[in-house]
Amino acid sequence: MTEDYPRYPDIHDLDLTLLNPRMIVDITPYMNPSPYMVSPNTHVSQVFNLFRTMGLRHLPVVNAVGEIVGIITRHNLTHEFLLSKLRQHNMTI
Repeated sequence: MTEDYPRYPDIHDLDLTLLNPRMIVDITPYMNPSPYMVSPNTHVSQVFNLFRTMGLRHLPVVNAVGEIVGIITRHNLTHEFLLSKLRQHNMTI
């Protein structure tokens, strides 16, 4: 399977200067310049409240220097998903 699975280059290894400028799309008008974000240590209840009160679909998780280390989706907050993660965590303890 590993031979058949496509390997993509690391984002840091890409040379964007080689791209045709006509292939680049400016998405700045569609971006939120100050999105809601959480840290890896944010409690699930706080994340849930953000999703419920703000109507979010995705929530970036950032480290102490502002680098994105993950993303939380609505699916990640379903009862079944949280139970499965809790079971996995309890098995490692």
